[in-house]
Amino acid sequence: MFKRRQLNRLIYSFPIQLLVVLFKRNLVLLLYWVILFGFITGGILEKFGTPFLFLNPEYRSHVGFTSFFIMGFAVGSFVMVFNVSSYIVNGYRFPFIATLSRPFLKYAINNFIVPVGFILLLLYKIIDFQLYNEYAGIGSILVNVSGFLIGLFLICFFTLTYFFRTNKDIIIMFGVEASDADPQSPIASHLDISNPRHTEKHVALIRLRRKWRVDTYLAGITRVKLVRKTDHYKREMLESVFRQNHLNATLVEIIVFAGFIIMGLFKDHEYFKIPAGASVILLFSMLIMISSAFRFWMKTWTTSVFILLLLILNFLSGMGVFYSHNKAFGLKYSGYKSTYSLAELNKAVDAKKIWNDSSQTIRILEKWKAKNSRDGMKPRIVVFCTSGGGSRASMFTFRVMQVADRITDGNFMHSVQLISGASGGLIGACYYRELFLENQEGKLPDYNNDTLLYNTAKDLLNPVWFSITVSDLFMNVQRFEQNGERYLKDRGYSFEKQLNENLGSAFSKPLSHYTLPEQNATVPMVVSSPSIVNDGRRLIISSQPVSYLVKAIPKDGFDFMPANDAIEFTDFFEKQNASNTQFSSIMRMNSTFPYILPAVSLPSEPIIKVMDAGLRDNFGTKNALRFLYVFRKWIQENTSGVVFIQVRDVHKFKPIDKSDKSLFEHVVSPIGNVYGNLLTIQDYNEDESISYASSWLNMPFDYISFELPTYEEEISLSWHLTTREKKSIYNAAYLQENKVKFEKLKNLLSNKKEAVASFR
Repeated sequence: MFKRRQLNRLIYSFPIQLLVVLFKRNLVLLLYWVILFGFITGGILEKFGTPFLFLNPEYRSHVGFTSFFIMGFAVGSFVMVFNVSSYIVNGYRFPFIATLSRPFLKYAINNFIVPVGFILLLLYKIIDFQLYNEYAGIGSILVNVSGFLIGLFLICFFTLTYFFRTNKDIIIMFGVEASDADPQSPIASHLDISNPRHTEKHVALIRLRRKWRVDTYLAGITRVKLVRKTDHYKREMLESVFRQNHLNATLVEIIVFAGFIIMGLFKDHEYFKIPAGASVILLFSMLIMISSAFRFWMKTWTTSVFILLLLILNFLSGMGVFYSHNKAFGLKYSGYKSTYSLAELNKAVDAKKIWNDSSQTIRILEKWKAKNSRDGMKPRIVVFCTSGGGSRASMFTFRVMQVADRITDGNFMHSVQLISGASGGLIGACYYRELFLENQEGKLPDYNNDTLLYNTAKDLLNPVWFSITVSDLFMNVQRFEQNGERYLKDRGYSFEKQLNENLGSAFSKPLSHYTLPEQNATVPMVVSSPSIVNDGRRLIISSQPVSYLVKAIPKDGFDFMPANDAIEFTDFFEKQNASNTQFSSIMRMNSTFPYILPAVSLPSEPIIKVMDAGLRDNFGTKNALRFLYVFRKWIQENTSGVVFIQVRDVHKFKPIDKSDKSLFEHVVSPIGNVYGNLLTIQDYNEDESISYASSWLNMPFDYISFELPTYEEEISLSWHLTTREKKSIYNAAYLQENKVKFEKLKNLLSNKKEAVASFR
């Protein structure tokens, strides 16, 4: 009998019953916790680096006591907001709590299971991450954890102090004694069902009257008390206590909301740029407060009113009230709009224009040939293609170009004629090209050092997430002006701003900055090709006229009319000063992964939206092969062969998935597998195209692929890299499979059959 009584008191303890309420009645509150648990464990968006936001927070480009203090402060805020919201929504289910002294404190102490579980798991993951991914020492980890705990403690202390001073319990409001003040007061409001003196009828009546049975509660961290009767308190008295406490809780919600708005308004100031993980948690805090207040006031109308508000918001956004189109900076949006139609596409490209553009490119090729011919020998022409893949692709691409230039004594960059690719890979390649240009102009003596390499690995994820949480999800009203045009300060702006800060303003120049250097063959030509969301075409962007790339050109005499699968950016938007577009915006258009960055809208009718080049061509292979095909005759006559270099951020030959699929996976696999294998499908098509190219070129054609072996150590597809990941990418150049390819490249560019020096 005694054991049964103790078991009942455990099952019907206040902490356990609050957990039951969370699962049964507060699924929205539970969802936030599920998402946060998923973030820190890697169960949600792990491949995009989301756990880094919480396990390695950055503040003002540093990870340390301050950044972890802010993270602890944010987690503490979330815990207290969770308790406040739960208290507002669920307090009435447990009327005995209003009869206790300091009711909110008692409620928070008993509502500990999920918050404490999350904090303990987060601390474990932080320590594990700092040890094995950041290679931090014990002292550094202790400092970081101390910062987290101090921040957590302070916000909890200040919040509870506020409620102590403002919340009134039943003693203060009505001058009656609290039920936890007299241990001799009547026994618990719920009868002990193990007591044989209580009949089944009594138990049934009690269960009917009390929906949520509670027998015991934590009066302190280590003190357990029985719940006393509350029948002798008037209902109006209990409701008054709850109502007064709820009003004080509302003030906390207003303060947090105001703080969020202030951070959004001053997000350009470095001191307001809190770690992105902290801003995500604070966002969740604010959403919890809004939803709980909404539910408290709307009660049974909550779902209906919420759906109605969503419909109204969607309608207004269609009229441009809450939604602003993202723009490419430097491009003119006011005034003339280009017409995007089949008729205009066909008129934009004709045989004469293609011939003129081809002739201009041949003049560039002639200058390239003059600079690369030695001892009467024809040079090999190099085309360089690189994959998307966030910061890992950016750093690895730069690293490959760095090593290739070193082992060829600078001959590599002089030999490259065309660079194409997607997302992070093209950012790394274009950054290396910009440094090479500065070197050629005498502005940068050493363009090939590791300090510059690690610029590509600097964080870009935090400012993007920070902008999403503090402004983009709400009414963003901040604008800036450039060349007479006004642009929105959204996450696209934050991405470009941080990118230029990381790279020393390398991409703050307009596209036209590269026109003369490319025409003089001082640097390779670069062609980027973001995907057009409207119809799947590509947007070909180059500082040179390249209309010969907008569609496949059939052999003379072949009666075939291929469709224009692309449009040329500088030609189609000539009246909008396309050449004045900031180069960082071009890199962003080429890297706009869905939802992470906003799709860029272009000044056309209808509006053209563009996003990541990887949707159509993740390696830039289409541009490179089309370029080689158009100029195949010149290449055959003036070079000794083609070296086709491809840099991959993932291994080409992935193991076949042999795992058995669940019922849910069988349902989603027809669509999910196609999307998940999008890049693999591109590989199949590109393998076929490259194989055919080796036939129609009719000359030496060498294909070299450098691969980042992510099958050994998974590197996140993210705009943030850990210390371990940076080290893995740096050392990937020394892997045997890549060393062999560097040797091959060195031999090809030296025009010798055998290696003359070992790999360095």
